[in-house]
Amino acid sequence: NYTFDPVRCRLDAVWFGAFLDYRNEATGRGGGKVQILGAKQSVGSEEVPLRVGDAQREPKAIEFEGYRKEPATGTPTFLFRVDDVAIEQRVLSFGDDQVLIELLFPDKNHPRCYYKTDPQAVTSIELSENLQLLDRGVIHIPAGEQWAQIRIRLKPRQQPFVRQRPITDGQRLYALYCMSCHTLDGSKRIGPSFVELWAQERKVIRDGVSQTVQTDEHYIRESILQPQAAIVQGYENASPMVEYREILSSEQMDSIVNFLMEQKPREREALHKLESTP
Repeated sequence: NYTFDPVRCRLDAVWFGAFLDYRNEATGRGGGKVQILGAKQSVGSEEVPLRVGDAQREPKAIEFEGYRKEPATGTPTFLFRVDDVAIEQRVLSFGDDQVLIELLFPDKNHPRCYYKTDPQAVTSIELSENLQLLDRGVIHIPAGEQWAQIRIRLKPRQQPFVRQRPITDGQRLYALYCMSCHTLDGSKRIGPSFVELWAQERKVIRDGVSQTVQTDEHYIRESILQPQAAIVQGYENASPMVEYREILSSEQMDSIVNFLMEQKPREREALHKLESTP
């Protein structure tokens, strides 16, 4: 969970656990404050983190333009402009105390940009290719770079949150573990899009040898549990994917696989026909 400041267009704070305590809203007259159900943590962002052209100069204009939701997951993408540079931002997490800030720049001719953060407020900062961490927590985003990821590992909380019931919804699991690297619409990220998964066959490298495999349920499970076993051709030099065999339960695995299988065009068409039948 997190709060996003639409005035400064910045990620404000995050907390892991449940969402908000709505008991007073549900049992009272409403209109009061609600408490978060977790320990709020700083992500180290400056008051106005995004800068254009000059890392030390605050923007002259920041315009929040709303947000859109990912059709498959409901994850919001915030849309705004900083000194007339269009920026899209998403916030994701791969686990407790980990936050990923993803920035998209629709205009490939944008000038160099900067993201200011406090490295002392977090445990570590990892950057996607072509980004550079300069002095005093200034992250340099080169001119024309259309995609940037800033992965932050937060400082440990005093009382770690223990989830009572693990997430088993396939759509939410995709958003948590897959969406940052694999899209559902064909756009390119670190790994191949799942749209390409439904071509029935896929060329992979297995034990150094090229081969063609069927993109069936067995292949999907192997790709999640042993992602380095059969690497899609063209992605041999991509960042290695995490193995989820020690992270996901069998129930969670089934949920993710079922969600991905439901994205097949023929499955969606069949579902649409079923729903439209009088």
